[in-house]
Amino acid sequence: MRVKILISAIIFQILSLIAMLAYAYVPIYFGKEIKVDVTLYDPRDLLRGNYVSLNYDFSALPIKYRDLQKPGTKIYLALKDINGTYVKDEYSFVKPKNQIFLTGRIYGNRAKFGIEAFFMPIDKALQIERDIRQKGAWAILSVMDNGSARIKEIVLKE
Repeated sequence: MRVKILISAIIFQILSLIAMLAYAYVPIYFGKEIKVDVTLYDPRDLLRGNYVSLNYDFSALPIKYRDLQKPGTKIYLALKDINGTYVKDEYSFVKPKNQIFLTGRIYGNRAKFGIEAFFMPIDKALQIERDIRQKGAWAILSVMDNGSARIKEIVLKE
């Protein structure tokens, strides 16, 4: 009986890890690809590893959304297509219909959408840091119907 419980616990943990990985990668394979403007915020973090931290102009919340909600409150950002680049349309606490949107959480005066970091080898991170500061860049996002998004790649502006 104890062996069955132990095996069940191990299988449950393995399935949980697989489910977490699938949840993280589903937007990359099944989401709609969009392009948004991005700037570099901070090149690396010693605790999390090598990555570039990205900043989007739509991450800074307007004043009316900052103090009204508790930290962690869910917020939706509707996006509109302007010449192939998606930009902020409006924030809402209700899921938008018939429009591309991102789902995020409010933290202070910013909204986080889970697309603020892009991990890469240290040499490439340093190079892209220099390139983004000189040329600017777009983030190619893959967005699901529920608003979850993942970064597919960073493309430099020419």
